[in-house]
Amino acid sequence: MSDEALDDVRADLARLAAALPEKIDLLALHNRYKAPGKVQMIGDSLIWREEELGRNALSALEAGNFVTAALLTRALMETTAALVFLHKLVTRSIGEGSSPALEEKLTGFLTGSKIWDDIGGAIHVNDMLREVETLIPGYFGAHYAALSEIAHPNWSGTFGAFGIIHAKEMVVTFARGGQSPETQYGVIIGRLSGSLGLFLGYYQMLGEAMPDFAKAVENFYAAKDSGSPAG
Repeated sequence: MSDEALDDVRADLARLAAALPEKIDLLALHNRYKAPGKVQMIGDSLIWREEELGRNALSALEAGNFVTAALLTRALMETTAALVFLHKLVTRSIGEGSSPALEEKLTGFLTGSKIWDDIGGAIHVNDMLREVETLIPGYFGAHYAALSEIAHPNWSGTFGAFGIIHAKEMVVTFARGGQSPETQYGVIIGRLSGSLGLFLGYYQMLGEAMPDFAKAVENFYAAKDSGSPAG
């Protein structure tokens, strides 16, 4: 397993590990408004999640545990989509101005839950995946669907993942990877590599956008306090 995609995954995981933040100085982002801090907390939580999922997905893949690797890679794709969605919220606010609706959405992003209604509504992962589809048509839809087939107990995730038919002898045997471990490996490593690279790019762009985002938030509330429309 020394192909180019594998080398890319290892390199990107090393970059993620090196970039893991250990502390956020919220007052350095803005000493009055909470939105910049919320964005930073979300983004930095996502990179920790991405690194953990990616590291363990690669470990499972190299061990030939393809169903586990597919499950983790699918979750990693969702994490990448979440970062792309967050970046869009930030850049849209820079271009169009901030709003109370943005604050509410950021709160849902940071602390929301699908089962604990009292802490706010979470953003549905499908909304995040659709956002990536608008930027890279066909990429996330088709690739995420392929991993979902393995993640669910469909053919790809059950008999297709382990079963081997010996038609001549009329015997079925079982092994990790089933009839075509090379195919399963190729399906997973490509999605893993692409998602890690996409995440790293968007994490950098999010950091670059933060000063302008903090200014957009400040402009919104300054205009609100003065009674004039925010620009």
